[in-house]
Amino acid sequence: MEKTNVSQPSEQYASFGIGRRNVFMWLASLFMLLSGALRIVYYSSPVEDAEGVGSTAFVLLFVVLPVAFCLWYAAALISKGSERLFTTCTPVFFGTAFLIYRACILFKAGAFGFNSGILLAANIVFCCMLYFIYRFAVNTGAKRAKSVAARRYIALIAFAAAAAIVFWQSGLLNIFRRPEGGIASFLGGISLFCAALAVILVFIGAKLNSDNMPLPACGDRSDGRRLRSLDPISGVGVYVMSRRNGASNLFRDGFECSAAEKYIREKREEGLDKFGYTHLLLAAYVRTVSQRPALNRFIAGHRICTRDGKIIVCMAIKKDMATDAPETIIKVEFRPEDSVYDVYEKFNAAVEEAKASEELNSSFDKLAGLLNFIPGLLMEFTLWLIRVFDYFGKLPRILLKLSPFHGSMFITSMGSLGIPPIYHHLYDFGNLPIFLAFGAKRRENFMLSDGTVQQKKYIDFSVTTDERICDGFYFASSIKFMKRCLANPERLDEKPESVVRDVD
Repeated sequence: MEKTNVSQPSEQYASFGIGRRNVFMWLASLFMLLSGALRIVYYSSPVEDAEGVGSTAFVLLFVVLPVAFCLWYAAALISKGSERLFTTCTPVFFGTAFLIYRACILFKAGAFGFNSGILLAANIVFCCMLYFIYRFAVNTGAKRAKSVAARRYIALIAFAAAAAIVFWQSGLLNIFRRPEGGIASFLGGISLFCAALAVILVFIGAKLNSDNMPLPACGDRSDGRRLRSLDPISGVGVYVMSRRNGASNLFRDGFECSAAEKYIREKREEGLDKFGYTHLLLAAYVRTVSQRPALNRFIAGHRICTRDGKIIVCMAIKKDMATDAPETIIKVEFRPEDSVYDVYEKFNAAVEEAKASEELNSSFDKLAGLLNFIPGLLMEFTLWLIRVFDYFGKLPRILLKLSPFHGSMFITSMGSLGIPPIYHHLYDFGNLPIFLAFGAKRRENFMLSDGTVQQKKYIDFSVTTDERICDGFYFASSIKFMKRCLANPERLDEKPESVVRDVD
């Protein structure tokens, strides 16, 4: 773990980005779209007489998919190029696969000089090399800016060479004469040349982004950053214990609450209306995560990820304490540097927003209501599809924001019900790694050394954890740290002096 002073961050990570105000980004998008348009023109009157030309499969493989990859690249460049340029790797991968497939088809037909196995092998190797160079160049998030800058020049040289080969092979040097393959072949060559030129323009216009936190890279999710420097056993463990419930540990403890009761009275006297144990426990948890960031990890897609600066807590609330009162779930986002006052304001704002509705309907309730209209068998398929998207980290942000199954922790108060804390299961759906429940206050008698009996108040809490996010020693030290915060709650009034960042 590394400590980062929240007031004086030091820049140490660098990556490429190309923003929307950059003219090279728009030129690259334009050339990529032009490449797709020329491909449509190219195959509108194909020069090949091979069997299958013009069939549905041919149009799909040689026209529709390549054009889709060009559109995909341009869209990713415009929407995410400034911070997540690596998202363009996926269309480049499929584009490379298309070029290899195209070379194999041309070799089989003996067209355009593809009559040598050595030439075919060289073409495949060259295409693969281009893809891996592109991925190496844009998938950085590296610590040293010099190593990132060097990747730009390697990619420029590689794609300049590719553009030169296409320029020469397609007869573009004879631009004022009719090429040997006819005008269609000429347009096909220009299509490939425009795609290579688009990539060159991206690397010419790309700028270095710097930050004190690891920058996004391939394999990261929209809701978290993949951890790549963990022990090998951690990577294997997520496959050995593939389900969250099968990897859950149960823990029960409590804390003496005389200091907490005094602290709560002081906060209410300060004007923090209805300040209670929920606020205190949340503030203690947030402070613990600021010093023990591994608690903010989660497992998704058989990968261990961390949320870094976002601590997302879910909680079920009822409008009234009645058996038939409506219930909903709120999600509150905290930051590791939050003080108890920040926690109080954010939590109360979320509760008030949920209770403002007469029927206590949150956004998730409305989404669940829409899903209820789906027939049973189709519902199974819908949830399976959501799980697939979630596995690959492609679930839309709007669903991640609404889902109560995606977060850092689920907390529930059994104290308001007057019963001890329960051991709540974890959800296999989503990625919640921790479930915390705390119960009602109880009294316990102790005999002192002089023979007198003293009574103290305690609050018990139970924790269900996903053991794959960190080891037992780490969990134990985190619980001890949280109990120290509860024993000395005044330390939560101020922001932490430093925030510990999770590993790379």
